[in-house]
Amino acid sequence: MNDNLKAGSEQGDASSSFDFAGVADREERERLLMEELRRTQRALAEAEMEIKQKQRALAEHAFEQEAADVRALMHAACWTADFDEQGNPTGFWFSDECRRVLGFESGDDFPENGENMDRFIATDDLARINSEFRIAATEGGPYDVNYCVRRKDGRRMWVRAAAKFRRDERGIARSCMGVFVDIDDAVKNQARQQQALEQALERADHASKVKTDFLHRMSHDMRTPLNCILGLLELCERNRDDEALLWESHDKMRTAARHLLSLIDDTLQASKLGEGELALMREPIDLARLQAEVDDIMQLLAAEADVSMEGHQEKDGLAYRYVLGSELYLRQIFLNIYSNCIKYNRPGGKVITHVTSSEQLDGKILLRWEITDTGIGMSPEFLKRVFEPFARESSVAGTVGGTGLGMPIVKQLIELMGGSIDISSELGEGSTFVISIPFDPAPAPRETEQVANESVLKGRRLLLVEDNDLNAEIAATILEGDGAYVSIAGDGVQAVEAFAANPVGTFDVILMDVVMPKMDGLAATRAIRALDRSDAASIPIIAMTGNAFQEDVQECLEAGMNAHMAKPIDTAKAERVIAAAMNGGLDGVRQ
Repeated sequence: MNDNLKAGSEQGDASSSFDFAGVADREERERLLMEELRRTQRALAEAEMEIKQKQRALAEHAFEQEAADVRALMHAACWTADFDEQGNPTGFWFSDECRRVLGFESGDDFPENGENMDRFIATDDLARINSEFRIAATEGGPYDVNYCVRRKDGRRMWVRAAAKFRRDERGIARSCMGVFVDIDDAVKNQARQQQALEQALERADHASKVKTDFLHRMSHDMRTPLNCILGLLELCERNRDDEALLWESHDKMRTAARHLLSLIDDTLQASKLGEGELALMREPIDLARLQAEVDDIMQLLAAEADVSMEGHQEKDGLAYRYVLGSELYLRQIFLNIYSNCIKYNRPGGKVITHVTSSEQLDGKILLRWEITDTGIGMSPEFLKRVFEPFARESSVAGTVGGTGLGMPIVKQLIELMGGSIDISSELGEGSTFVISIPFDPAPAPRETEQVANESVLKGRRLLLVEDNDLNAEIAATILEGDGAYVSIAGDGVQAVEAFAANPVGTFDVILMDVVMPKMDGLAATRAIRALDRSDAASIPIIAMTGNAFQEDVQECLEAGMNAHMAKPIDTAKAERVIAAAMNGGLDGVRQ
């Protein structure tokens, strides 16, 4: 029996299976079976424990690896501190990562046990950091601070330190564990953002002050010509029999009105340019005629300022007189520059213009204007910002009118045309403006298009569509003075009805306002063009409106109008456009 048990035991140890068939006693077999069962349970328990230990070790290793990864990503270092019975720190320990953050390659020259660590804290932060750590340790408050440290190489950098304290039953700190994180990039980035925000606020504040100053100047500059006009009107009323005074006052009022119009145009133009809404039109431009018109406008202003204007072209005149471009914008460029040359000149001074043209390899015509004045010039400081909106020379800002928008508008319009402008100036000696703009050449107009206005307007019938009674009266009086017959419609509905109710050929041309009640000029034009009669598609319709931007011109042309004239209307120009339209020489042109 004992031999059998021994054999069974050896076999059980070897294979965890015991053959009890040779054991005759039933109780002995049960006892042996229970022992075998207990051995199996112990083996299973030991195996389970071993598995759990291995799992725990794997988990701890994974946690340590994850913690190391997080510390690496955060540039965080670990540190600990021990405290005595009174809660005073007795020693610190810092990890290798802390050594790296502070710029030490090895621990050879790094303080052992954290002694003299205060030498790494920036002097201006040291007292605060020690105080906050002591309060957190003794009073139980949180410890989470940002401060500057000095690296081994002397460079200052920002770090964040935080700690959790372990306390005894009395609440006294006995140890703590903390982290030490490199936040230098984040702090400096925040500082840069704060600086950018402060600069943006300064710019906004400056822009607000500039805007306020601009509105004050605009109020002053607009009231000045208005006051001039109203004063001259009163002077004329008191001296109705003095014909010489009336004509002199008339010329002065015209100058004041043109100056007021230029102020309004500059303000609206600057707004459109700032919004990127201006479009460039391609229309035939007679450069000689444009120069003559600009000269006519500026001569009176120059005469009042005792400034003479001289013009010099190529020996045989401009080789390329006709080009395609925006006549309105080109005129505005020269009016602004000549206005500055006159305003900032001195009595007896001059404004001298040299014009040259040359053909480029791409077939374009390069026009070059060199405009020189003998005025007060610009300081080097102001010359650097002459193209900034609202910029004005401080020495003359209070004595010379203007919005400070002229030169920014000039630069943007020239660049919109693909050209350039350069300014040179010497304080007290004058300024020179050099403008270069490329244009596509345009064919010269046919001789038949150059018709005398008097012979064309006389006896012609015009339909004037204008909702403002005074404007309608003025326009009708002028046109009738040239021999035309004028019928007036007060809005778009009346215009369509008047045209439809009269026989074919009753009207030779329609002058159409755009902004009107009931039906605007665009809708009225489309309605007239849609009528089933032979002259509906052919009758010239000319916009005569205060909507003066390029998109307004395009809108009028797309509605079916033949030309566009911006208010206030120049009488001579209006008569020329009307004459050309009635003779078929005008199609899709703005004036």
